[in-house]
Amino acid sequence: MNLLVTESARWLTVCILGAVLLLPASMALGGQSGQSQTLDPRVAGDLLDAYEKIEDGEYEDGLRLLNRLMERRGENMKDFDRASVLQIRGTAHINLENVEPAMRDFRDALRLNALPEQQQNQLRLNLAQLYFVSERWEESLELFEEWMAQDDVRIEHTTWFMLAAAHYQLEDYREALEPIDQAIARAPGPERRYYDLKNAALSNLEMVPERTELMAEMVELWPDRLEYWRQLASLYLQKDEEFNSFATIEAAYINGLIESEDDIILLAQYYSTFNNPYRGAQLLEREMEAGNVSDSVEHLEMLSQLWSQAREHRKAIPVLREAAAASETGTLYFRLGQALMADERHEDAERAFANALDTGGMDDERTADAWLMLGNARFDQAGPGDRAQRTLADEAFERAERYQRTRVQASEWRGYIRAINETETRQAMLEQEQQERLAEAAEERAITACRAQQLAGRDISEECERLLRQEEEVEPLPEEAGE
Repeated sequence: MNLLVTESARWLTVCILGAVLLLPASMALGGQSGQSQTLDPRVAGDLLDAYEKIEDGEYEDGLRLLNRLMERRGENMKDFDRASVLQIRGTAHINLENVEPAMRDFRDALRLNALPEQQQNQLRLNLAQLYFVSERWEESLELFEEWMAQDDVRIEHTTWFMLAAAHYQLEDYREALEPIDQAIARAPGPERRYYDLKNAALSNLEMVPERTELMAEMVELWPDRLEYWRQLASLYLQKDEEFNSFATIEAAYINGLIESEDDIILLAQYYSTFNNPYRGAQLLEREMEAGNVSDSVEHLEMLSQLWSQAREHRKAIPVLREAAAASETGTLYFRLGQALMADERHEDAERAFANALDTGGMDDERTADAWLMLGNARFDQAGPGDRAQRTLADEAFERAERYQRTRVQASEWRGYIRAINETETRQAMLEQEQQERLAEAAEERAITACRAQQLAGRDISEECERLLRQEEEVEPLPEEAGE
């Protein structure tokens, strides 16, 4: 706010120079308005010479003539003559940017109370303006109020602004509102410094709804001012209007105003919040490629999360892999494993979870989940009868079983693996027994056929001879048969 008043002060100095310079021409050489006074001829000649110098832009020469006049005749001048000379000399000082001497001359002229009332009141206005330029806020306000109390006063929008700014500098923020509203209403076109002053006053008064309305108008008037869009978005957040805040930031981005990393990240987060993670991911990826957002671990992680939220796991995977490789903890490897599992890439997921555990730096809950997910990834690679792969899965589940968080699930998985192994063992035994029974039955049928050939007196094959000899070797002894 001080900068705002400083800029206004420079502008006001120029305005005062022009306004005051024109005043003495009609006043100093012949007073009127209720009192008939004329300059002493001896004063009038010198004063006219000095005034002509000032009108020609020869301010220093004019000031020298006025100083010489005051030195020669100052003590002997009547009040009207002295006030006229002081007013013109103050004008010369202003043109030379000698603000303090100008204020002193105007103040002395005003105290003499010898000029016509209209000119006296103009001096009040000019001195009030100079006090404002000099940041003497209380004295400025006092003279402005005296000036405004006179009849037939036309208050310009610039004066309303000075009144408001002076109140603001004295921290009378509420008192600043009416004059700044007048300044805004009376200005021929939108004056940005007027709106800035009202915005600052409303901010100090914490008048959020009124300030929000004002900022909405300001972004329409000056759509190229990013700071206004930011303030409006912040005000919507203060009112718990998060969607309006999002829409404001998005509009600023669409208008090509947003280039800073923080603003882009905020907009991407908003897209996620309002169920459009795909667009947020596109935005972040595009700005990272353009170099407007750094490819830090944090930003890569955010991009992968946006792709995952959008169910674009295949796009999330390479981003996560890059981020995980640069991270100092295993957390991102864990998330990479989750994405790979979702994409049914179990072998790659196993490596990711193993990397997560090897890298470490995770809390107990995440570590427990990593062991459990590692077991799942290994188990999903096991085909029928692949007991070795299931053993690897069981080893991971055994580690997960050590943590309270995953104990129950891990125990159930280990039980399931044991059940599969036992089922396969029983199935193998049953198949073995069945094969043995089938082999015995086939052998008995072959022996029977060989005996039939032998009884028929036919030549039998070597295989039949072997089978018959084998049968004789295993026949029981007579006493064994009796038993």
